[in-house]
Amino acid sequence: MRASDQAIERVAVFDLDGTLLIGDIGDAVFAYLILEGHRLTLSWGEYQHLLRTHKSKAYRTVVEAMAGLEPDTIVRATSAVMNAAKEYLTLGSDRVRKPKPRPLLSQFVSLLHQLQYQVFVISASNHVSVQHVSQAWFNVPPSHAFGIQSRTFEGRLTAELLSPVPIGPGKAELFRLAAGSAVPLITGTDSALDIPLLRITHPMGFTVWLGDNPSDYNAAMATVKGGQKIFFAGSDEEPESDDY
Repeated sequence: MRASDQAIERVAVFDLDGTLLIGDIGDAVFAYLILEGHRLTLSWGEYQHLLRTHKSKAYRTVVEAMAGLEPDTIVRATSAVMNAAKEYLTLGSDRVRKPKPRPLLSQFVSLLHQLQYQVFVISASNHVSVQHVSQAWFNVPPSHAFGIQSRTFEGRLTAELLSPVPIGPGKAELFRLAAGSAVPLITGTDSALDIPLLRITHPMGFTVWLGDNPSDYNAAMATVKGGQKIFFAGSDEEPESDDY
């Protein structure tokens, strides 16, 4: 069956960090856990180095570093970050933005819910935080929200990651496992790493691009077959700085 012959279903799938959110919930929760004194197997400096040199490995490693914690600890850290009064967490000379919903996308997701779309969120942040934020801020239930998930043992997270890991092709694979044969009419992201997810957009649908890197945008859009392409500049306004 050709892609153009696929049934049109009311399905949308979005990245979370930098797309639905201004900021990164995974980074902020990791920073919060460090500030709270949790003994993790990765330092903030090591994580920043990995982000600069090997993003995909960084996303995996930061979740593996939470091994030994209870999921409820991640939930509490996520809630604390979401409800923080100040705009930044501070680790030495680094400041980590408190994530917040991107107003335009928050309104868009609300409209999709009204139009009875199934909305999915697939992110490379830790699974616990992704589910918590998606439900609290975007009314996306846990059954439709996915991040990098660790296997649990005796009530605690381990360093073993469950497959598929939602990075690159893993996002599209995870969407197919969650949504079956459904083809998304709408996809949204800010990262060229999500090109495999954008490729599965229905030819009569469209892609929402939130990134602010022109070369990433051009690379991503060049891979999308058919469909309307919509570009939203992903400029994150810089709020007034303040320590956490």
